[in-house]
Amino acid sequence: MDEPRDDIDTWLQERVTPLLPHPGTFEQIRRRARRRKLGRATLTAAGAVVVLAGAITVPRLILSGGFHGAPTALSSSSTPVQRSSASPAGSAQTSTSRPDASPTPTPPSLPPVPPNFAASSVTFVGTSTGWVIGQAGTPGHCGPPNPDICTSVAATDDGGSTWHGVPAPVSGPPDGGTGVSQIRSLDGVSGWAFRAAVVRHSRWWPALGRRSRPNGMRVTDLETVNGIVFALWAQCASTGAEFAADCTTFSLYSSPAGHDDWSPVPGVTGLQASGGAPGSAQLVLTGTRGYLMTPGGQLFSGPVTRPARWRTVTTLPGVPVPLPCAPGAAETGGHPLQAMLASTGPGLVLLCADQATGNQQSKTLYYSADGGRSWSPAGPAPARGVAMSLSGTPGGPVLVATSNGIDVSANAPGASGTLTWGTARGATALGGYSYVGMTTSLQGVAVPDNVSMDAVWFTYDGGAHWAKSPVR
Repeated sequence: MDEPRDDIDTWLQERVTPLLPHPGTFEQIRRRARRRKLGRATLTAAGAVVVLAGAITVPRLILSGGFHGAPTALSSSSTPVQRSSASPAGSAQTSTSRPDASPTPTPPSLPPVPPNFAASSVTFVGTSTGWVIGQAGTPGHCGPPNPDICTSVAATDDGGSTWHGVPAPVSGPPDGGTGVSQIRSLDGVSGWAFRAAVVRHSRWWPALGRRSRPNGMRVTDLETVNGIVFALWAQCASTGAEFAADCTTFSLYSSPAGHDDWSPVPGVTGLQASGGAPGSAQLVLTGTRGYLMTPGGQLFSGPVTRPARWRTVTTLPGVPVPLPCAPGAAETGGHPLQAMLASTGPGLVLLCADQATGNQQSKTLYYSADGGRSWSPAGPAPARGVAMSLSGTPGGPVLVATSNGIDVSANAPGASGTLTWGTARGATALGGYSYVGMTTSLQGVAVPDNVSMDAVWFTYDGGAHWAKSPVR
C-alpha cells in the first residue's frame, strides 16, 4: 500500500506558471533605462567642463593669514587643481571611501616671510592669532607693485611659534606726512596700518586698502574697540622719520570699523600744550570708556560709542583734574617721553618720567581707581633704563619697557604697600624694547627697539620670563 502523500508535497511538484506584468510594463522599463544612460553621459560631459574651467581660472595659491583668516588669492594662474597623490610605492591601496568620492586636495603651503623682517609693531586677536608689520627685503627688489616699497606684514596662528607672509599695504615707512609703521586689528576682520597716514585693511591691502588723512593731519595714535576705531590726528611740521615731532594741535576722530567715515569726536578737538609748544598726546581704550591724555596734562574721557561727546575729567565738584605730569615731546615712534598712560585691572596707571641721565631715569607711577578723578602715588619704578612703553594687565600688575629691558611689578598698583619690581628674564634685546603689551594676565608680546633683530618677544607667565620669536 502506498504511503499517503502530503498535500504540500503534491503542490510543490506541480509546475508553477509566473504571473504576467501589466500591459506596457516592459516598454516603461526600456524607456527609463535609455533616460539613465543619457543622464550619465550628460553628467560626464558637464564634469569635463568643470575640470577644464578649474584648470583655467583657479588661483595659483589660496591661503589663510589675512585678517580673520580671509582667503587671499596672491595671483591668478592656469595651474590646475591639485589632486591627492598615489602611495609612495605606487601600489594599489584599498579605501573605505566611496568610489565616486572626490579626492582630498593637497593643502596649499603658506607663503614665506620676506627676509630681514624688521618688525616695528604687533597686534593680536586672542592668544593665537596676530600680525606684525615692518620693513623687509631689499629696496628695489620688493613688491609688487612697487619694487621700492618694502613694507611687509607677517601673521601667526599659533601664538608666535611660526610666521608666514600675508599681503601688506602699499605704503613706505613714515616720512613726514606719509608712510606707515604701526598695525592694529579689531577682530581679525578689520585692521589698520598707521603712523602719519592710516590705511584701512579690507581683506586685501593692495587692492582695497583705503588711505585717510583728514585735512592733511597725521595719525600719532590709533586704537579700536566695539566696532569703532579712534585715531588721534595732529598738525605737525616735521619731516623724515621724525613724523611725530613738532606737533602742536591734536584732535580725536572716530569711524565705524568697516568704513572710512572719519569725523571729529565732540569735545576733544584743537587740543594744544601750554603756549602752543610742540607736544604729544596718548589714547587709551577700555571695553566701555576711552581716555585721552592731552598735551597740556589733562585727561578727557568718554564712552566708546559713536556718536559720543568726550569731556574733561573733573572732580565731583566739577573742577578739571590736572594729571601728575604732562606727556611732553614725542620720541621717534610717536610715543610721549615724559608721561605714559595705561589701563590696568579696574583702574588707570600713569608713569611720570624725569629727564634721563645716560641710562638712568627717575620714574614714578600713579594709580587712579575712579576713572582719573583722583591719583595716588603707587611707588617708583626701577631707575635703570629709559622708559619707552607702559602696559597694564587684566589682573593689575604693570610692565615698563625700557632701553635696558622689561621691568615687571610683582603686585598691582592700588593694592596695599608700594610696588615691588623684578627684571624680566630673557628680555635681552640690545637697546631694549619700544613696546610691551599684555593680551591676557599671562601672555604678552614686546617689540625690540633695535628692529634689525628681526624678531619679537613673548611671555606666557605674566612677564617674568620672555622668549625670542624670530619673524621668518
